[in-house]
Amino acid sequence: MEEDILGWTTEKVTFDKQVDYHDDTSTPALTVNPSTDLVKAAAINSDQIADKKFAKDVRKSLSQWVLLAGYMLEKGLITLQQFQAALNSFEAIMENRQVDVEDRQTDLEQEFRDVIANATVDSELINSRSSTIYGNFPTLDGRLENIEQMLAMAIPSGYLVTIKHGLGRNPDVTVSYYEDAIGTEIGGLGKAAIFGGTKGKFIESTASHVDANNVKIELPAGFALTGYPVYQPADRCWYIIDKNRILRFDLGVKSTDNPNGGDQSEL
Repeated sequence: MEEDILGWTTEKVTFDKQVDYHDDTSTPALTVNPSTDLVKAAAINSDQIADKKFAKDVRKSLSQWVLLAGYMLEKGLITLQQFQAALNSFEAIMENRQVDVEDRQTDLEQEFRDVIANATVDSELINSRSSTIYGNFPTLDGRLENIEQMLAMAIPSGYLVTIKHGLGRNPDVTVSYYEDAIGTEIGGLGKAAIFGGTKGKFIESTASHVDANNVKIELPAGFALTGYPVYQPADRCWYIIDKNRILRFDLGVKSTDNPNGGDQSEL
């Protein structure tokens, strides 16, 4: 089980100290170094504040506590900054390695395509690599892959979404898709190429009304997301959010309607 390093923030801790002005000795200097147990140093300082008999020694102990607290805060911030710097360096190294691996893979794939392209002598097969609209492809497989990708993003088939809306009618369905809405960006806020997300685009869909309270929506396979529709009353639409990719289903819900709310997986 992963350790909860912030578990202490939810723990209730009580600090209580008996005050007894019996110590009439002078407050000694407080010395700390990298190997000092700071918790123990704080405890000693606390004892001095509670037990010193004379006001000047109590005030000296209080002054030492302020300095000690400042020292611990400064060292903690420095340690945190060093950790963040090390983490950033590690992320940069891993990103560079990933780019290097991807570049090598791209080179190998290109070499493989070149071998295939040069190995073919059939004139009809070579001619089939060319498109009057999209230009020439190095291999026939490249052109077929391009066709498959276009079909997967355009023809409403291959991805079925069911919404149990509970509206008591057969509503018109409009589906739109966008990416990187605020709070969904991969890497955190502001990491997306376009702040606030891409512009939503309407996608082709086919709605089949099972009855007056349920609809099945067929979408292009290229827009398949992981998850179930969740109703958002703010704009009266259903959403599927998969990391930074988002589908929005508008069924024309009116303010007087009482649709099934929440996660569709729970209905």
